[in-house]
Amino acid sequence: MRNSQKGFTLVEIMVALVIGLIAMVVVMQVFNLSETRKRSTTGGSDAQANGAVSFFMIERDVKMAGWGLDTGAYRNCTNIKSYCNGSASCGGGTGTIAGLSFASVQITDGASGGPDTVTAQFFSNPASETYRVPAVSVLKSPLTMPADDITATSVAGCAVGDLILLQEPTSSPNAGQCSLVQATTVTPATLKIQHDTTGPFNPSAAEQLAGNWTKHVANASMACIKKPVDGPFFKRTYAIDTAQRALTRSDNSGATVQTNEVVTPEIVDMQAQYGIAPANSQVINQWVDATTTWVSPSMVDIKRIKAVRIALLARSAQYEKPVNSTTACVSTTDAMAAKWSTWATFKTSAYPADWHCYQYKSFETVIPLRNVIWSNL
Repeated sequence: MRNSQKGFTLVEIMVALVIGLIAMVVVMQVFNLSETRKRSTTGGSDAQANGAVSFFMIERDVKMAGWGLDTGAYRNCTNIKSYCNGSASCGGGTGTIAGLSFASVQITDGASGGPDTVTAQFFSNPASETYRVPAVSVLKSPLTMPADDITATSVAGCAVGDLILLQEPTSSPNAGQCSLVQATTVTPATLKIQHDTTGPFNPSAAEQLAGNWTKHVANASMACIKKPVDGPFFKRTYAIDTAQRALTRSDNSGATVQTNEVVTPEIVDMQAQYGIAPANSQVINQWVDATTTWVSPSMVDIKRIKAVRIALLARSAQYEKPVNSTTACVSTTDAMAAKWSTWATFKTSAYPADWHCYQYKSFETVIPLRNVIWSNL
């Protein structure tokens, strides 16, 4: 009897290949579905993490806003005379410093419902090794002319280059009038501070007279403020880069200046409001947008700002396709968007047309201005 070997026929091989291909297609579909679900879940987690980090960064600076801002030095200021000779060190521009404000926090309302911008302000950078609490004193003798040398009861803690904030006492006929100049010479032996025109913040005598600068009386308060390189005060600004969909941070720290540094990606919107209390109160009774009278609040209104509330919107990076080409994305519906915040209005009409194809996570919080409240303004 002869042994013989039988192999697979061509038909059997083709059937096996078809079965294998079908199995592979099924496996790939399952894998694709699983991967899509995983990316959606991961994307949602990323949005949560990005929003949490963003809030931590903003909240840290806003809570510290006003640190070193010696509130006693400007407590009664209702009008501040200031000047810049066009140098970048005083913020650029010539004449009265535009936008000079003693507000611990400044909100810039987004145009046409766009993202708002939040700026925390300090007398100088709290993170700097050269940070110094403002030195406070009073004038020993009056200024017969606004450009006269300043003679104080003490110049301890004052240095060349410091900003000098002068404030009339409440007993003065000019109560509420303040002046901001820059020290060019400090002489401890005679307790004198000069502020001649070599300082970018110092106008000439003729310009001071033309601007009706105050001739401060004896006992007017004086604060020596260490300033950053670019501008009268240190500022850190948080804004939304709508093109990059990112939260950015900028400051005016001089040599280490940061401009539009990306803090976290996939942050698409930010809305903010001031918490306002009645005069001489610490209890907030209204929330307002940075519009109308609150675009550039007066010194009186600045003292009424006790907190800010912020709403952030973070987006998942995962694009979720519609079921087919004839249907729209349903990852986020208009009804879902309406519930993103209890108070903020996110203008979805300004978002990219495919905004429905992503998942979103909204955050909101109230941040008290501790330095303002503790100072009992």
